[in-house]
Amino acid sequence: MSDVNILSTKRTWLQIAADAVGRAFGWRVDVDPALPRKCVVVGAPHTSNMDLIAGFLMMLSAPIRLHWLGKDSLFWFPVGYLFKATGGIPVNRRERTNFVTQMIDLFEKRDTLRLIIAPMGTRKKTDHWKTGFYHIAVAANVPLAFGYVDYGRKVVGISRGFVPTGDIEADMERIREFYADIQGKYPEKQSDIRLNPKRR
Repeated sequence: MSDVNILSTKRTWLQIAADAVGRAFGWRVDVDPALPRKCVVVGAPHTSNMDLIAGFLMMLSAPIRLHWLGKDSLFWFPVGYLFKATGGIPVNRRERTNFVTQMIDLFEKRDTLRLIIAPMGTRKKTDHWKTGFYHIAVAANVPLAFGYVDYGRKVVGISRGFVPTGDIEADMERIREFYADIQGKYPEKQSDIRLNPKRR
């Protein structure tokens, strides 16, 4: 069986509504419908809470099912239904658990999982990215895809990426090349796409 979904060309009312809202604000959603059934989607850059709104717009409009992670405390009634409907997966961050191991188990249990992970971890500028997203992709043996919110072009979307090689420095260079022209809402807050200099 192919690793991509066989899609219907018919749009649902929810997708049509999301497209209309995006157009009203001058935005366009561009998600590659041929993304693998399983992949880690890099979510970048993240400089504003507005990124979350753009992300929800993408979730509602996308021609394929996407998932994202959120603290389980956010999934309270009734908004929890909306979050889960848009692919939200609650995660318990109060307990000391191995996050990477949790995500690997999640990939093993599901037939389809396109999981969006933001490697910045904050809206503030940092001198490196967190690398959990990369280690999850390598350990789960799934490709990386490029998710983005580009305020310069007013496009939110996901493009196909590549299968990580295990050479994290070389692979980070490929990631850096893709995001070189992607503009966050506050470009000055975009974190440097590189490994933590203290752990190298």
